[in-house]
Amino acid sequence: MIGFALLLVVLSAVTFYRVLVGPTVADRIAAADAIGIMVALMMALLAVHYEFYLFLDVVLVYAVLLFADVMVFSKYFERGELHW
Repeated sequence: MIGFALLLVVLSAVTFYRVLVGPTVADRIAAADAIGIMVALMMALLAVHYEFYLFLDVVLVYAVLLFADVMVFSKYFERGELHW
């Protein structure tokens, strides 16, 4: 399980390249979201491995905030404003 978490760290580093040099803003947002999902998965795997199950609640809150963050960024870059 730790090996899988280390693999996710490597994949996150590779995906970070897309955040830096993505051809469009949408590609950069999608790559940042993918990194956030991989971080959430790493946190969940480590919480289960170390039997620290309270940390899974933190992972759920992080995932909800990540979803809201992506929605705000996509709305901002689509319209150029954040007025609802």
